[in-house]
Amino acid sequence: MDRDKAQPLFLGFGSNIGDSGHLVTRAIKEVAGNEHIVYETQSSLWLSEPLYDTDQPHFVNAVAKYLSDLDPYEVLDFIRLIETRFLRSRDPLRPKGPRTLDIDILFYGNRRIATERLSIPHPRFHERKFILFPMAEIDVNYRVPGTSRNIADFIQQCPDRSKVVKI
Repeated sequence: MDRDKAQPLFLGFGSNIGDSGHLVTRAIKEVAGNEHIVYETQSSLWLSEPLYDTDQPHFVNAVAKYLSDLDPYEVLDFIRLIETRFLRSRDPLRPKGPRTLDIDILFYGNRRIATERLSIPHPRFHERKFILFPMAEIDVNYRVPGTSRNIADFIQQCPDRSKVVKI
C-alpha cells in the first residue's frame, strides 16, 4: 500500500443469519487481507432491530476503520467478493431482508460519490443508529464530508427509533 495516497476508509458490517457476531468479526479481518487495506480499529458489536423489513431476526452490526489507497470501486468490488465468500445472496424481492453478511462503504476520505453503483458517504447513514452508534465509538467528532456536522450532530438528529444496544 502507498501510505502517501492512503485515505481513511470506514466500513459498516451487518449480519442476521448464522453466528452473526462471529461472521462480522471474521469479515472485519478478511477485509484487511487485501494488501491495499490496512486495519486501524473497530467498534464494539451492536445488536439492532431490523429497520425496514421488520419480519426477520435482529442484526449484529459493527463499523471498522481502515486505511486504503484503492479506488472506491475497487473497494466495492473487493467487499462484494467477501460477501459472496460468506454466502451472501441478494433477493430482489427482499433487498433489506435477512443476510449472512452485508458490508457497506460508509465514508472514504473526503470523497463524495453519487452514481447508480456507489454512493459515498453512504446515503442513509444519518438515518441509522446501527451505523451512528458504532461510528461514535470510533470517532464521535468525525466530520462528515460535504457537511459541517460531525457524528455527534447526526446522532442528535437521527430519526431512527429502533432499539440498538452494545453487546
